[in-house]
Formats: sequence, structure tokens, C-alpha cells
Amino acid sequence: MKFENFQALVYSDLFDYPLTYRELARWRIGDKIRIKTSGLIEEKDGYFFLKGREELIKLRKEREKYSKKKWVEARRAASKLQGVPWIKMIGVTGALAMNNAKEEDDIDFFVITSKDSLWLTRFLIWFICPFLGIKRRARKDKDVKDKICFNLFLDESNLKIEPENLFLAHEICQVRPLLNKDKTYEKFIKANEWVEEYLPNALNFKRINRQSSQIMSTQAFSFLAILNRIAFFLQYHYMKSKITSEKITLTAAFFHPANSQKILHKYFQLFRKV
Repeated sequence: MKFENFQALVYSDLFDYPLTYRELARWRIGDKIRIKTSGLIEEKDGYFFLKGREELIKLRKEREKYSKKKWVEARRAASKLQGVPWIKMIGVTGALAMNNAKEEDDIDFFVITSKDSLWLTRFLIWFICPFLGIKRRARKDKDVKDKICFNLFLDESNLKIEPENLFLAHEICQVRPLLNKDKTYEKFIKANEWVEEYLPNALNFKRINRQSSQIMSTQAFSFLAILNRIAFFLQYHYMKSKITSEKITLTAAFFHPANSQKILHKYFQLFRKV
């Protein structure tokens, strides 16, 4: 097996996720290098996994069943939110985006808003979800099964995600758009074209770059920008005492940021181990 495919398999093992042959090609990491990996990899029923991890096949199939049900809820929620002003894109992230959700998991939503409207949009979503019948996850919830967690908001004027590393490259390439106005998803990928260095086969980057180049930037009314700043100030003031690892700015809100350095450390530890 090629080294870059072996790297992909080691990374996916962190999430208890065996890969098919096609997925190995898609998620290969970096440049083509050859290294002897015989004896480290096993295959069964079309799935590849690290030696001694055959149980992941059963686990993946179970999680695919749970994920199928959650996709129904995700699509229903996104459909109900499509008429909300200023929402340009809604995408699914996290485990569900890979059909690897546990039964008790929530559903992670990533929202991109029009310029200068992020905090107005967030407030509007918070306000209307109960009326639309959308089960929104709250901070204090212990039972989060199938609830929508709006864990990432970006203003369309600030779409680049940093730092540039393998974990965030995976998270970006895994985004599954459910609502995509004005090719905002393509703009998002274009703004993060650095991911191609880590995962050159994950997406059709040439097509995305071609489509995103045809998109014109939008201009927001100054009055809307003023209202958005007021909404930001009020919400930030309310959240300030509760903020821990969250990353909050006027144009971005990461409410449940994963510790990418911790995950990458585990990846390198596992890589050295095998």
C-alpha cells in the first residue's frame, strides 16, 4: 500500500472508521511516497483497517444506520431554515458528515451568513427554532440525541479557517452542504484552498475554483452592519462569563472547537506505534 494511503488509514482509525478502496483514494494524505506497509494493514468485505481492528467494520455499519436517521432530521431542519434572511449556506459537519455518528450524538450545523449579519442571523435562528419545530441543542442539555447544534458561524467576508493543519483540512473537506445559495460553499472551499496540500484528492478543486471565480461579492447596507454590531455586543456580553475554548469575533463564532493539536498528537502517536 502507498504511504499516503497508509497515513489516511491511520488517521481514520482515530475515529474508529475503516475505509473502502475508493475512500482510501479520496482521503490519501500529501504527496506520493512509497513505503513497505505489508503486515500493518488488513482487508475484509471491502474495508481496509489497521491490523487487529476488524471490529471496526461492524461498528461502521451500526453508525451508518444511526446516521441515516439523523440525516432525515438534518435535512428537515435545513429545509425549514432556508427562508431565513441572510443565511447563505448550511452544512453538516462532524461525525454525521462521514456517516459515523453514534446513536446518542447531536447534529452539527455550520452556517455561513451574508456580510455583516452573523449575529443577527444567530439571534433569529435562536428565536424561531421553537416555532419551526427544530430541536436546538442548548448548552445545559445532557440528552443531545438528534438535536441541532449550531456550532459554527462564519460571515461570508471571513471564510478562511486557521490554523492550517491536517485535522482542519479534514473537517473542511468533510462539510456536506444542505443549503447553498449563490455558490457560497464553493466560495468557502476557495477561501481554504490550502487544504489541497493535505488532501489533494478529497474534492474536485479545479471545478470548485472555476465556479467560485464566477461569484461576485455582496455588499451589506451600513444600517444592517450597525444592527449586527449591536447584536454582537449584546450576545457577547451575555456569553462572556461562559466562554472557555470558544472562539468569538464579529465575523466568526466557533462554539465547540475541537482541540486539533490534541487530535494530531494522537495521530502521530498512533503512527509511530504502528
